Amino acid sequence: MSNQKFPPEPMANVFLLAFAIFCLAIALSIAWVLGITLFFPDGALAGHLVERADIIRAHIDYLMMAQFLFIFFLLFRQYAVTPPVWVVSACCFGAFFNPLSFLLRGLSPKPAVSALPVEPHFPIQAGISFTLTTVGFLTATILVLRAAWLSSQDRH
Repeated sequence: MSNQKFPPEPMANVFLLAFAIFCLAIALSIAWVLGITLFFPDGALAGHLVERADIIRAHIDYLMMAQFLFIFFLLFRQYAVTPPVWVVSACCFGAFFNPLSFLLRGLSPKPAVSALPVEPHFPIQAGISFTLTTVGFLTATILVLRAAWLSSQDRH
């Protein structure tokens, strides 16, 4: 192992990394629940899963979000980008709440047939979450693209 000293990581990047680890931990926890309920479909834990497909969607979504957060952490580090706090906040908010909406749907009893087909909270929560996620990750992409472009120009 090298004794090379690296400059301190900006706090926004450290938070991005910590949140990536948090999302991965949630995804792995959901995977354990899905695995246990697969082998014990009549168990008490399985009784809490109303819609297994939505739980699987939440699991996959948390995995994807963790991956995106890890990737942006590494890209920001590679190109020495310190993202604005609002970008990190938007990415982390969306990375948590997008999959959470599927998780809540998978754990909530379905409304009666005569009721609305979608839970009342879902469109508002999803709209805010999807918007913040889109804005956060697109801005992060633009920051990395700009830094990569400038880095390539410095070499010429």
